[in-house]
Amino acid sequence: MTAHSLINRLKLRHLRLILELEATNNLHRAAERMNLSQPSVSKLLQEVEHALNTRLFERSSQGVFPTPSGVLAARHARLMLNDIDRLQLDMNAMQEGTYGTVRVGSIVAALPDLVSPVFAGIAHSQPGISLSLTIDTSDALLLGMESGRLDFVIGRALGLHGPTALDCRDLAHEPLCVVTSRHNPIEDPGTLTLQDVAGEKWILQTAPSPMRRAIEAAFTTALMPLPAHPIEASSMFATIDLLLHSRLLAVIPCSVSQHYERAGLIRRLSVTMPDFLGHYSLISLPGRPLTPAAQLVFSAIEEEAIGNSDRAVQSCI
Repeated sequence: MTAHSLINRLKLRHLRLILELEATNNLHRAAERMNLSQPSVSKLLQEVEHALNTRLFERSSQGVFPTPSGVLAARHARLMLNDIDRLQLDMNAMQEGTYGTVRVGSIVAALPDLVSPVFAGIAHSQPGISLSLTIDTSDALLLGMESGRLDFVIGRALGLHGPTALDCRDLAHEPLCVVTSRHNPIEDPGTLTLQDVAGEKWILQTAPSPMRRAIEAAFTTALMPLPAHPIEASSMFATIDLLLHSRLLAVIPCSVSQHYERAGLIRRLSVTMPDFLGHYSLISLPGRPLTPAAQLVFSAIEEEAIGNSDRAVQSCI
């Protein structure tokens, strides 16, 4: 008998009967638990044994007891009915927006105070949602969203799209800091400027990212050329790792710097970087509605940003 033929002949109540008989060893009690008459249960048992072409239960005056085939059938019946229960739970969760895969793209600056807390909370409170996180520069993330690989993005629109092509909601500023390894002996009296450190060896974000443009604008404003022959890296992890193995300087988001400063890996120099980056945003495509699960994550990130802003205001009062 083929699997397709068996699927056509087996019913869910056949599976339920196998489990009830295994649990009670009694046709009458199984019939009561299934709210059926005993003749109906006997007929169902004949049907399922015929469908499987084997005897599942031995009948005796003491009751009905599973044969080796019955034990095997009960194990598979339990698995299949558990899958049906899981299907119902998942369908309910999907309708409530608490099921599915959500693919988010983010710049690294949003990780410590925004993305990581939200993802951690959702992983705990919404186990039916699978989260996928891509960290990259804004230009790469926007391409990923436009191609459908990402549901929404935390980054910058870059001015490459029309005013209605993207839905952008400002989240937070991204101040930049000049950092180096804590082992770098460079002296910092607390009044360093870009002119003071322009001659050092640098790690710079790759072009054409917004951070690279902001760094270039900072040097231009200071009437300084960009550092000669820098190491270029798009990965923040690679930047930090290079710092730990050298006396290089780098510009990174202050939110990221705080994490590595607390770990005692890098130190922040007193160089003031002008705020040429401004806000980063929560970006989606107006013509592509978010799934309920994606909307839940989207709203959670927006609410976390509002909470962070409120806490920052309170700390300044």
